[in-house]
Amino acid sequence: MAALPHLGLNKQDVLAHFVDTASHFTGTIGATLICCENDRLSIVSSYGSAPPITPDSTTAGWLKMVLSYGDVVDVGETMPIDAVQPTGLHSLVSDSLVCVAIRAPAGRLTGVVLLTIPVPHARLSAAQTYALQTHAADLYEALQLHPISAASGSAAIERLRLLESVVVNAKDAILITEAEPIDLPGPRIVYCNPAFLATTGFSLEEVIGKTPRILQCEDTDRATLQRIRDALQRWEPVEVELINTRRDGTKFWVQLSIVPVANEKGWFTHWVSVQRDITERKDAERAVQQAQLDREERVALESRLFERERMQDELSYAAFHDELTRLKNRGYFMGRIQAALNDNGDGHVGAATVLYLDLDRFKYVNDGMGHHAGDILLKSVAERLKACIDPDAVIARIGGDEFAILLTGADHEAQAIETARRVTRALSVPTEIDGQPLFTSCSIGIASLDAQHSIAEDLIRDADVAMYAAKNKGRGSWAVFDLSMRQASINMLVMQNALKHAIARDEFYLVYQPIFSIASEAVVGVEALVRWRHPTLGNISPDVFISVAEDIGVAGDLGRWVMRNACREVKGWNSGTQGKIKLNVNVSGVELNRRDFAAQVADIVQETGFDPHSLQIEITESVFLHEPEMVAETLEELRAQGIRVALDDFGTGYSSLGYIDRYPIDSIKIDRSFVTRMMKHERSVAIVKSILSLGQALDLAIVAEGVETVGQLEQLRKLGCPYAQGFLLSPPVLARDAEALFLARKPKALD
Repeated sequence: MAALPHLGLNKQDVLAHFVDTASHFTGTIGATLICCENDRLSIVSSYGSAPPITPDSTTAGWLKMVLSYGDVVDVGETMPIDAVQPTGLHSLVSDSLVCVAIRAPAGRLTGVVLLTIPVPHARLSAAQTYALQTHAADLYEALQLHPISAASGSAAIERLRLLESVVVNAKDAILITEAEPIDLPGPRIVYCNPAFLATTGFSLEEVIGKTPRILQCEDTDRATLQRIRDALQRWEPVEVELINTRRDGTKFWVQLSIVPVANEKGWFTHWVSVQRDITERKDAERAVQQAQLDREERVALESRLFERERMQDELSYAAFHDELTRLKNRGYFMGRIQAALNDNGDGHVGAATVLYLDLDRFKYVNDGMGHHAGDILLKSVAERLKACIDPDAVIARIGGDEFAILLTGADHEAQAIETARRVTRALSVPTEIDGQPLFTSCSIGIASLDAQHSIAEDLIRDADVAMYAAKNKGRGSWAVFDLSMRQASINMLVMQNALKHAIARDEFYLVYQPIFSIASEAVVGVEALVRWRHPTLGNISPDVFISVAEDIGVAGDLGRWVMRNACREVKGWNSGTQGKIKLNVNVSGVELNRRDFAAQVADIVQETGFDPHSLQIEITESVFLHEPEMVAETLEELRAQGIRVALDDFGTGYSSLGYIDRYPIDSIKIDRSFVTRMMKHERSVAIVKSILSLGQALDLAIVAEGVETVGQLEQLRKLGCPYAQGFLLSPPVLARDAEALFLARKPKALD
C-alpha cells in the first residue's frame, strides 16, 4: 500500500485500505484506529466490524500491557485468561482481537490498530506477523501524507522499502518474492534479509533473481511442496514444516510461513516467506522418541523372564479354562466325561449326566449390540451358573454361547431336572448392559451315560440333539434325550445333504401368490415362492428348509435360482398380456450381506431380459441386524437399477418405522396378524389406518397380507387399502395357472 495513492484520502479510507489488505491473509473483518500522543488516546477511525473501545486511561494502560508482548499480539491467544479488559471488549464473544502497533521510523509508538478476526482462526504465523507490521508501517506513511520522492521510484519499490524496514533486522530468515508465476519456474526472489544469508550460507548475488527452489533437496517432502503450491494458487497464507538445504549441502528443518502482500487496489504484488530453523527442536523430538524406545526396550528386557514365568502359568491355566468366562473349557469337560466312562473298570458305564445349554437368540445380541455386549452377557451367564449349581458339579463353556454341566453320583438323573429348573430361573433375570436391561433364556438338552456311549463325544452328541429338541418346544425349555431324537437328528443330516444337491437335481419349483388391486380386483403383481419336492422325503415346508439352507451356506445359490427362474417366467407372461405384472422376490439377510449381490441381480436381469422397473425385492427388518451399512449400500445400488424395495411383515418388529426413515423403502406389506385381528379389535383397525396414512404421506405402496375372508377384504376396501393378497383372492399357483389367471383379469400397474 504505497503512500502516494492515499494523498487526498481521509483516515476512514486509509483504514479501509488497511482492513482490505489484511483480510487477504488474516480474515480481518473490521478495525479501530487509535492514535497515541503523550499517553493520550484518540479514536481516529473505525471500519467494518470494529471492536468497541473507550479511549480512556484504563484503555491506555491495557494497550501498554498488551504491546509489552510485541508489536503484533493475538490478544485471545497471548494474554492471560484472567487479564482485565477495557469496557466494551467483553462483548466480543464470537470474534478475536489482534493488536498491531504503529510506530514512527525511530520506533516511537504513534498509534494502534485493533483488528477483529472471526473465531476460530489459526495462530498467526511469523509471516503474517511481519506482513501486519509492514502494513502498519505503510499505514503510518499514509497517515503522515508524505508524498513519495522521485528517488523512491514506483509504488512497488516503495512497498519493498517498507517490507525491508520491518524485516531487515529480524532474527528469522526472510525472503520476499514476486507474486507470480506460481507454476514453474516460480516467483523470483527480490529481497532476502541478512538472517537468511547467515542461515543458508548463500550470498546476496546467489539469491536475488532465483526462486526458493534453490533450498530444496531430495529429502524435501513433495506432498508438503504440493500443499504450498495449492495455497499459493488460492492466494492464501500457508504454514508448514519441511527440510531445506544450505549452500554447502547440509540439511536443516525449517518452520516455513508464507503470506501474500496486496496493494491498495487488492492486487497481490509479493509473497513474504519466513523460515525459522527448527532443527534443534526436531533433533530433540527424535532424541525423546529414541529415549522412549530405549526405555521400552529396557523394560521389555527386564520383564521378559517374569513374563515367561507368567505365560507358563497362564498356559497351564488356559489348558483347562475358558479365557472369557474363567469356567472350565471343552477339553477339561470331555476328559471328565471320559473319566466317568472308565470309573468302574468292570465293563459297566459310570454314573454321569450332561446338561447342554445354548443361549436363545444370542446371535441377535452380538449383531444388534456388538460383540462387547455379547461378551458381557456370556460372563454374566457364567457367574449365574456358578451361583446356582451344586459345588460338586462341573461347569464348562464348550464354545460360543454353549455351556455344559456335568453331574455325577447316584442321583445324577433326578438331580438333572432340578438343575435345569434352577438354571432357567437364574437366567430369566435380566442382565443390564450399557444401562439397558437385556432378557435372555436358554435351551437345555439332558443326556445320561448308558451302554451305547463308548466315548465322551457320544454323550455330548446326544445332549446336543436333546438341546435342539428343547429349542423346538420354545425358549427357556429343556428336553431329556431319547432315541427318537437321535433319529430326528439323522433325518436333519439327511435333509441337509439332500438340500446341497437339490438345485442340480431340479427338485425346486416356483409358485406365485397373486397381488390384487382391491379397487379393480385385477392382478397387478405376484410374489414368487419356492417349494421343494424331494423324491423320498416328499414336500418339505419352506419354514424348515430355508433356515437350513442359511445354516449350511446354500441360501445364496437358492436365492439366485429363484430370482433367475422367476424373472424368466414372469417375462414370458408380460410378453403375452396387455399390462406389466410386477414380480416380488423375497431376499434374505444372508444374500444382502454379499457385496456382489446387486451386481448379481443386474446380471440376472440382463440375462433374462426382465424389466428391472417391474422387479421388487421383499425384505424383513432382520436383514438390518448384521452389517446394516453394507445392506443400505446394496439397497441403494438395487434402486439405482430401477428395482424397488418392500419391507415385509411391517408392524411386527421393534423398529420398523426407524427402518423406513433410514433406508430406501418403496413399499410396505401389512402383516397378516393385523389383518386377522382388525375384525375383532378396534386397536388393530387403528394400527392399519395409521399404516395406510403413513404410506400415503411417504408415497409408499401398501399391500395387506393374509386376506382370507370377505369381511377382511371389505374392511380393507373401506379403509382405502390399495392392494391385497391372500387365500380368499387366490392361493399360490403354479406358473401355468398364474398365466391363465392374468389373461382372465386385465392387470393394472402397481405404483
